[in-house]
Amino acid sequence: MNYEKKPGTKVFLKVGLLAGLFFCLFFGIALTFLYDLQKALIMGPISGLVFGLFMALMLYFFSKSKKVSDQTKLEGVNESEIMYAGAANHFVKREAVGGKLYLLNDRLIFKSHNLNIQNHTLSIKIDNINELIFFSPLGIVKNGLQINLKDGAIEKFVVNNRDIWKQYIEQLIK
Repeated sequence: MNYEKKPGTKVFLKVGLLAGLFFCLFFGIALTFLYDLQKALIMGPISGLVFGLFMALMLYFFSKSKKVSDQTKLEGVNESEIMYAGAANHFVKREAVGGKLYLLNDRLIFKSHNLNIQNHTLSIKIDNINELIFFSPLGIVKNGLQINLKDGAIEKFVVNNRDIWKQYIEQLIK
């Protein structure tokens, strides 16, 4: 059993900083049109900092939630069967459904938590996987893992440590 490490404080601060920077940029531009450049240069960074801290705190408490952990727990699977596991988003239509991804010796299982619109469990047999490809959601962060199946279907996930996921899955395919 080789579980993915829980994200540390640095990860939450990094996400909060990035969210704050984007918010500061876009909100600052909007403020320039509503007020003047001087007010935008003051209010933009302050609101970006507040928004970034709020996002970091929300992500921290969400990731530590026992309720979310209980909702994404696999039933009927012995813990010793789990080779690797971690938080993930599964793209279903236009929604990035949050949950947990599990790698077992014969299949990959995604189980969503109940805070999504499209709750589901997805099971992919390892012998049905044709190819694994990296992608960057929105062209920004390099954390996407695309799984091309032998039947032509494509499943996309956002995961931490996508290179480790790919390495483990490819070992099972061979």
